[in-house]
Amino acid sequence: MNFFTFLYTEVLWRPLFNGLVFFYTVLPGQDLGLAIIALTAAIRLVLAPLLLKAQRAQQRLALLQPELKRIQEKFKGDREGQGRATMELYAAHKINPLSGCLPLLIQLPILIAVFQVFRGGFEPSALGYLYSFIENPGALDPISFGILDLSRGNIYLGVAAAATQYLQTRLAAPPPSGSGGGDFAKALQWQTTYFFPLLILFWSYSLPSALTLYWTTLNFFGILQEILLKNYYGRHGDNKK
Repeated sequence: MNFFTFLYTEVLWRPLFNGLVFFYTVLPGQDLGLAIIALTAAIRLVLAPLLLKAQRAQQRLALLQPELKRIQEKFKGDREGQGRATMELYAAHKINPLSGCLPLLIQLPILIAVFQVFRGGFEPSALGYLYSFIENPGALDPISFGILDLSRGNIYLGVAAAATQYLQTRLAAPPPSGSGGGDFAKALQWQTTYFFPLLILFWSYSLPSALTLYWTTLNFFGILQEILLKNYYGRHGDNKK
């Protein structure tokens, strides 16, 4: 095992796998679906500081829209000047226009590790990776809520994952600036808003539905956070510089 494989296993895969088994053994009924929801909540809690920072940057970006419109009017027909002025405005306010994509980039390595957990975690041999203080259940039953086989693809969960991904991205997206300097950001935003949910729906046919349940739950928490914080900023504004 090389260093990077060891790092991935010990820092991401093994803790996530042990967390899943822990929730599986301590929650009533040893239901894998409930364990996934609990694990997702724990992951979201750990990521909360980074995700909140990214969301705050998006809110600050939205407040700059009047200044961005003035730049568009001032440099109308001059895409280079418009882009340069826009970047200077972002720099002056210490804002990264790509901050809307940060939550997805943060979660990507974790998503890969979670996928590996769900792909191989149903094998009894995987239980050999349990920490000594985690109870060994002997096996993980993939049947959740009495009807859902989480080891196989499920189109209905795929639709739920795609729909919640689309809704969360729309809620998190800052208003478009329309400036030439933001072309890459707008293209990336378009892909995360429309292309990525369709990709999730396509993957749901072949991926374990445990993964789509995880992603749907993660999106649900993200949507809830977006709604609560938008209401907060709507009442109190952005008083913190």
